[in-house]
Amino acid sequence: MGEKKKRLCLFAGFDAHSQIADYVIYYLKSLSQIADVYYWGDFEADDSEKAKIKPYCKAIYCKKHGKYDFGSWQELIRKIGRKEIESYDELILANDSCYGPLFDLSELFQVMDAQDSDFWGLSLVCRNHIHLQSYFMVLKQPVIQSDVFYDFFNHIKPEANYCDVCATYEDRFTYLLSKAGFKFSSYIDYTDINDHPYRDVMAAIEDRHFPFLKVKFFLGDIRDQSGVADWRRVIRKNTNYPVEYIEDDLMRRGFDMDTIDRSVREKRSETPDFYFRDSFLRRLVKKVGKVLLRPALYITDRYISNRTAPYFYKIDRMNRSYRQLQQKYNELRAQTDPDITVDEVQIIDTPTKCDLRMVDLDALFIRRFDLELPLTNESKVLLIGDISIHNLASLELYDPQTVFLNNNWSEDLKIKSFYTKDLCNFKFVNQIKLPIYFDFILVQPLESASDEEIKQFVANLKRQMIFESVLALVVASKEEQRYVHVLQSEGLVPANSERGLVVRSDPFQIYCDKIYSIKGYKTLIYKIK
Repeated sequence: MGEKKKRLCLFAGFDAHSQIADYVIYYLKSLSQIADVYYWGDFEADDSEKAKIKPYCKAIYCKKHGKYDFGSWQELIRKIGRKEIESYDELILANDSCYGPLFDLSELFQVMDAQDSDFWGLSLVCRNHIHLQSYFMVLKQPVIQSDVFYDFFNHIKPEANYCDVCATYEDRFTYLLSKAGFKFSSYIDYTDINDHPYRDVMAAIEDRHFPFLKVKFFLGDIRDQSGVADWRRVIRKNTNYPVEYIEDDLMRRGFDMDTIDRSVREKRSETPDFYFRDSFLRRLVKKVGKVLLRPALYITDRYISNRTAPYFYKIDRMNRSYRQLQQKYNELRAQTDPDITVDEVQIIDTPTKCDLRMVDLDALFIRRFDLELPLTNESKVLLIGDISIHNLASLELYDPQTVFLNNNWSEDLKIKSFYTKDLCNFKFVNQIKLPIYFDFILVQPLESASDEEIKQFVANLKRQMIFESVLALVVASKEEQRYVHVLQSEGLVPANSERGLVVRSDPFQIYCDKIYSIKGYKTLIYKIK
């Protein structure tokens, strides 16, 4: 048996009634058996409420901050201090959005300790990126001793609503840690549809001993969740968890259990409203809503989602992208004649420095500025080669987070196009000189190269890949075997799963038909083992 690990748990709580419910006390008691627990409630609570959990917590804070769970974790990190946190083997981030644990947590940790990962969670979902859900995550020493972890939590601020919190923090946390080189894993894999808790949580409990049941399961707020005829029977048959804790809490929140049970069976959303329970008016409104409103709401939801996704990206880019490079560009632009139209901005890297060059329409006016290659650690896609060849520009990969290298297609690229003669040694770094890792690297056909140059080129690309990222090389058919041999020698394997990227656009669903259909060429799609 291995040495017992020293764990720290940061627990985020919220309660509209400024109370600490029985199910939270049960949860904290279980956590206290495996970790030192620190509690922060995003509400004002009196001493009698705090006394309920005092036996299970090293420290208890109840103060409103309005920054949701990530804000509570941020406040606790500040209270405890980096030095103390780094002394632990593992850090648990948890909140009170679920009932449990339904099973002994030591069983869960035993399974996950065998995983080769730097941080892990219970389940994965995909919003803008595939990411670990934040209601229960475990971070190991490499993460909690890294600057990227503390930098992330130093920048937590109040957000307008829960959706903004998910987009800005939950969705990005896994993504940023991955880009810093940390590996993650999940107790229930994203592709395990049968046992995924957001599709069939009762199957997850029965088959996999999934330890938690989300509160919003009972409110019909999980879109793909299967209906459940008798959730109490499943809990009592498979666990020792007190069902009355769930019932008491839901009634405390203002819900009627008959309505909740019907909602769970029929998989529909229920919230307290002004109608009398089971009244004729209520049934009539629901029936009309199903017939008339649901299609309209669906269309509206799709429209809002499509409109807000670019907005979130825009805000994210404004906050994080290109600050240093934009400053250099502005300084350089100020030196130019305002009447000259700048047609292209180039960054040309050399072994010792990088030159920023501005070129006019006739390529007669050139200015240079020495600088690092700062880009951004938010870049997701790297395209190498002329994207206009074979009409691959139609892939529409030229979004603001895409980086072009040695690309001649300059439509609206501005400062995102880079050039280098040495494809074996180029690299991208962020503003603090940490390496940038890409989710998707697409390489257009290159000029003929020796076996050694190909090996060095592929090795360089591999260094810039992250966990579950994808490398797609378009090569001449006659050179396919040569590239396959090099890819395999570098430890890469064919990416033959539909789960290829940590981004919304999966090349196996969108790009393959296009890049596989180029006559005279083969597209090799590989990932790291």
